[in-house]
This record gives sequence, structure tokens and C-alpha cells, in this order.
Amino acid sequence: MTNQAAGKARILVVDDDREMVSMLADILGEAGYGIQKATSGAEALKMVERECPDLVISDLRMSGMGGHELQTALRRAAPDVPVVIITAFGSIQTAVESMRLGAFDYVTKPFSNDELLLVVGRALEDRELRHEVHRLRGELAQRYGLESIIASSPRMVAQLAILEQVADSAASVLITGESGVGKDLFARALHYHSRRCEGPFIAVNCAAIPENLLESELFGHVRGAFTDARQSKAGLFQTADHGTLFLDEIGEMPVPLQAKLLRVIEDKRVRPVGATDETPVDVRIVAASNAQLEDLIARGRFRSDLYYRIATVTLHIPPLRERTEDIPALIRHFLARASSEAGRRVPPISAEAMECLTRYSWPGNIRELQNAVQHAVILCREERIMPADLPAKIAGGDYAAVNLEEAVTRRMTLDELEREYVRAVVATVKGNKSEAAAILGIDRKTLYRKLGNEKEPSEA
Repeated sequence: MTNQAAGKARILVVDDDREMVSMLADILGEAGYGIQKATSGAEALKMVERECPDLVISDLRMSGMGGHELQTALRRAAPDVPVVIITAFGSIQTAVESMRLGAFDYVTKPFSNDELLLVVGRALEDRELRHEVHRLRGELAQRYGLESIIASSPRMVAQLAILEQVADSAASVLITGESGVGKDLFARALHYHSRRCEGPFIAVNCAAIPENLLESELFGHVRGAFTDARQSKAGLFQTADHGTLFLDEIGEMPVPLQAKLLRVIEDKRVRPVGATDETPVDVRIVAASNAQLEDLIARGRFRSDLYYRIATVTLHIPPLRERTEDIPALIRHFLARASSEAGRRVPPISAEAMECLTRYSWPGNIRELQNAVQHAVILCREERIMPADLPAKIAGGDYAAVNLEEAVTRRMTLDELEREYVRAVVATVKGNKSEAAAILGIDRKTLYRKLGNEKEPSEA
């Protein structure tokens, strides 16, 4: 740790021997640390309550409150402050007791200056690392908390209510929905809204890993278990211990591996490939699938007993085309994110472009919407995002707002199809009603009627 970094750290030195306090203060002060001094445990506690230091260095044997008593009191008053114990009685028992009570390390008298400074530097670096981890976890919790899920449609609001209710339980959760609807976001919200939020969140796409590697990836392997297994490797179950394991696209998992997964879930023990011993694991399972697992069960491609294990609670995320109420808020969210990432203001979206985006059927769901917004931000050269800035299949053009296949799928009437086409033509010519009417071969009055306006505006 450099003098510049050290100067920012404040160390409280505690010893009933005033000469020892002065000596420690001199050593640490010369290294660039800020020093506080106390000659008793009680005095040290009062100082910590007034101004919390970055590190406490305490003698073990002191009159009144001893070092171990001070440690116990500090764990309640300032649990994030590391403690280094100094003792002339360097027995194993003393060290074990100090560490059991939460000391970062201990130094035995007599010690060298370098030895002391090395332990102090390691303690402060460990504290900084813990603070950084805590900060990052806070950011993740904010980013993936329930508040981060944009939803105003009744169906989504209902699913979020269930998510909030089950998040802090131990129940396994199955999340269903088409590709791109946000199943990963739901899974992370479950984790960061639960008591496991301090533990790891580990995601694995079961469809992206070759079948012959998936077992080793999930359960780990020991050295020599197979060719190229040159060293032992912990599996994702062990990595996710005390946290959440998200099994995305679980319907793609091979049937033989499903049986092994079921056993791990039931026994809460994992056996790495090639091992003879099992390791206990404490993992919550969240699974996701864009396929109907009931159909896969009927076709013999998914085990029914595994299904009932992972689907204690099922959350279904409806496709974007069934919750168009959410589209405007999602667009504003993606525009705000684009503005933040670019470090500049991005153009707002025009009413015409918003209309194109809200009437499109979004087969790629939220992922496709995000890409469309990014596309528009990049191409926009005007003060507002216009339909021409959107991908052609969304804005109109050769796509004509909705193709016939989508029209059949949506069971659109001829009137609805005509209205979609008229709006697409208007969007393509950036709202020029005269040009749109000419393309359609109708007069402006008819155009306004087909757009849903009985009377042509006087200013048009």
C-alpha cells in the first residue's frame, strides 16, 4: 500500500502500555497512516462509537477489558472494521481464539516493522475488497430488483406480485415464456430480492453447452476423470453454494442428465464426475424454458418427476405483443440507458415512430425492441426519432407494418389489415398525408376516415 493510499486509512492503536502505543503510532505514522490512540478497551470503544476507524490494532493482554473482550464488543459496534491482535503469548490456542472471534490476523511480540506493516496492509486491502463487493452487490440488487422490471399491464403486474411473494422462500421456481421476454431478469430479481442475495447468482444456458460437457460443468470433475481433465474443477452447483443456480432453457437438457440433476436437487449433495465422495450443497434452483415442458413430458423428452421438483411455483411472462401497454415505458427506459451509455442526450421519439413500435407484433420480444431502439438512436439525424429511423420491417416499407403471415396468426379482419397498411404508408412518408393519399389512390378525406378521423383537420 502506497503512502498516498495509506494516508487515507485511519488506524486505532489500543494498548495499556503507553510506550507500546507510542512505538506503534510512530511506525504506522511514518508509513503514512492516520493514527488514533487508546490506552484501554473501554476508551477504544468510545472512540469507535464517535468515529469509526479503518482498522483496530489491539494488544491481547490488557488490564480491564482484554483484547478478546474488545474484539467481541467491536463485532457488535463496528462489524466491518478489521482487527489485528498483538500478543507476546503466541500459542496456537491464542491464535485460534482470536481468529474465531473474528480477528483478521495476529502478530506475535517481538515483531519487525515490516512484519507489522505487511499485516496492516493486507487487512486494509481485505477491507477495501469487502466494501467493493458490498457496493457491487448493492448495484446489482438495484439493477435487478423488482423495481427494475418495467410493467404496467395487468398480466405482468400479477406475475410480479407472485414473484415478490415467493422470492424469499426456498421454493424452486420455473419461469416460462418466449425467447426474449426477460426470463433472466425475473430470475435475477428472485435472487436479489431473497435472503440469498449476498450469495452468488450463477446462470447456465443448458442449450449452449455440449451434452458431453454439461455434466462436468454442473457437477464438476476430479483430475483424471476423463481425457483433458488435468486438474479437478468445482461444478456450478458448488460455485452457487448458498446462492441461486439459474438453469436457463432446461428443456434442452439431455434426459440421462435430468436424472442426475433430480438426485442432486433431492439429496442436496453433488458428486463430481470421477469422484467417489459427495459434497453437500445449499442451492436454490430457478429454471426457465421457452418450450412447454408438459409437451416435452408427453413426448418423452423431459422427466415428469424433475418437472414437479423445479416447478413448485411457475411464473409465466407473456409475450410483448400481449402487453403493449408496457411498450412506451420500455422505450423510454432504453432511450434513457442509451443516453447514459453515450454520455449525451439522445433524441426523443416522435408520435409516429411510437405508433409504429406499439403496433408491431415483436416476435423477438423485449430483446428485439431494445435492438430497434438502439438502431433508431444510431441512425437518427433529426431532432426526434422518426419511423424512417426504425428497422424497415417495423417502420413499414417492404414489410408494410405486418406481413400476411402475422395477419393470419393474429386473425386480423380486413378492416384491421387495411388500417394497418394505411398507417404504415403514412409512417413511411413521415406523416405527409397528401403523399400518402396519392400512394393509396384515395383522397385526403378518405385517408383521414380510414385513420379513424371522421373530419380532416382544417390546418391539414
